[in-house]
Order: sequence, then C-alpha cells, then structure tokens
Amino acid sequence: MKKVSVSGKDRGSAVNGDRRMQDFNYLYSNCFEITLELSCDKFPAASALPREWLANREALVSYLEQVHHGIKGIIYDENNNPVGKAEISVSGVNHDVTSGADGDYFRLLLPGTYTVTASAAGYLPSTTTVTVGPAEAILLNFYLKPAPKQSLKVKPHKRNLSSHKAPLKLGPR
Repeated sequence: MKKVSVSGKDRGSAVNGDRRMQDFNYLYSNCFEITLELSCDKFPAASALPREWLANREALVSYLEQVHHGIKGIIYDENNNPVGKAEISVSGVNHDVTSGADGDYFRLLLPGTYTVTASAAGYLPSTTTVTVGPAEAILLNFYLKPAPKQSLKVKPHKRNLSSHKAPLKLGPR
C-alpha cells in the first residue's frame, strides 16, 4: 500500500473539537470507521482507478479480513429471546460494546485469553473466560437470568412540619 492514514486535522476529516468522527463512531456506536488515502492525488482520474485497485487490492482485502478476529455472538435471556442493548465488557479493556436490537454483538480482540461479561438492565451479569486465537472469531453466546425482584418495602418519607424554616431573605435583586 502506498500510503495509509487515519484522517488527521489537515486531511479534511470531520473534526469535533480535538476528536474525529472515527473516535465518535467507535466510542458511541460500536462502528469502526476509517479513511484510507492511497495516493497523493486527492482526485485521481477514472482511468487511474484500476491501477490503484490492483496496486492495493491484497493489502485492502487483508485489512478487511481482520474484522473476523475476536469474539461474536448473541445475548439471550433464559427463554432464548434476544436481549438488545446489553453491554459486553472485557476485563482490562476500557471500551464496552453494546448488543444490537436482536442481541447480536462483535468485539475485535487480539489473540489471548480474556474475561468477558455480558450485562443488561433487569438481568444478572454473566461472566466467562475465552481464549481468542489468530483465526476466525470465537462464537460466544451469553444466556442472562432475570435479576431477583426486590421485595424490600420502602417506607414513605414523612415530612417533619415542625422543623419548617422560612426562606432566607437575601435583599433586592
């Protein structure tokens, strides 16, 4: 590949303060967005595109194949219904991902052994250890059990009217 760069300030990227759209998409939507710049020519002629494709095809395809590393799966409840908006966290990695509406998720990880937790509102978290290899993503489904209902009765707060204080008079505005 001639030149690869994640968009910088001087390359016309969408800037949000000191952050880029790639940062926003990764942090808030589980989306990996990149900008590849393959030559110094910003607007190459159409006749040059086949040459650029042939010069970079293998590197680009190899790069795309990297999305198949890590873990992927579906978060289910105990009745095999998908759980959307579940958080999948990896111990030691400071970025959680969120399952889609159908409970599906993916998490890119380098080869290694990880402790992974799936959690969702109203469910007990589920944690497991998984070893990720250098090949295909590991299929890792989670089955969440409902959290126990809280049976504590909360007593209503009674206001003590005898300790009512008059508001402070702070003078004219």
